[in-house]
Amino acid sequence: MRITITEAEFEAIQKILVQNDTMLYNRFNEEFKKSILSCTPKKIKATKKANNVKRKRSRTAITNAVNMLRFENKKITIYNVAKTAEISYNTAKQYKDFIMAQSA
Repeated sequence: MRITITEAEFEAIQKILVQNDTMLYNRFNEEFKKSILSCTPKKIKATKKANNVKRKRSRTAITNAVNMLRFENKKITIYNVAKTAEISYNTAKQYKDFIMAQSA
């Protein structure tokens, strides 16, 4: 499980652990160091590239779905586009403006 905390929250947790459980304090710091070291420029670049590919794939699927719905004379809604494009409704909802621009 991962959680995102602020630096102030991290320091507060460290103070509590130091006073109560030094083993857990040490483990907490080890995990923090691992998380910092795992964010290499190579991984960050790879993640950005993967996200861009996924966005491009979603846009292509949405464009094709809008064209298919238009060809079949069906109503172009976010739900219909998501279903036709075989993407999640939430993904389609992120592209609402794009879908509406395509359907015009």
